[in-house]
Amino acid sequence: MALIMTYLVSFAAGPLIFLGLVRARPSRGRVLIEVFSVVGLMVMAWILRDMAQGPVLTLAWLACLWLGWVVMIATAVQAARLRMQLPNIRKWSAAAGAVATGAPWFGLSLAMGT
Repeated sequence: MALIMTYLVSFAAGPLIFLGLVRARPSRGRVLIEVFSVVGLMVMAWILRDMAQGPVLTLAWLACLWLGWVVMIATAVQAARLRMQLPNIRKWSAAAGAVATGAPWFGLSLAMGT
C-alpha cells in the first residue's frame, strides 16, 4: 500500500504542484523565492535527518526532500523561461518539468528491486 501511495504522489501530486508553481509569469523575484524555498526545504530535511526516530519524522524528511526536488525543477524551468525567449518555451518546459517530477520514483523502485 505504501508503494502505491508513493507512486500516486510521485506521478499525480508532483506534476500538479509543479504546474501550480510555474503557472505565473517568470521573474527574477519568483526565481529567488523558489531558490530560497529549496534551500529552506533542504535545511529542514537535513535537520529532520538527525532527528528521525519514528516513521512520521522519516516521512517528513522524505517529504522535504521530494518537495525540494519539485520546487527545484520549477525554479529551473522559470529561470529557463526567463532567459530563453523561444516561441514554444512555455509549453515544452512545462511538459518536460512535469515529467521530471516523477524521476525520484525510478530511484526508489530500483532501490527496492521492483
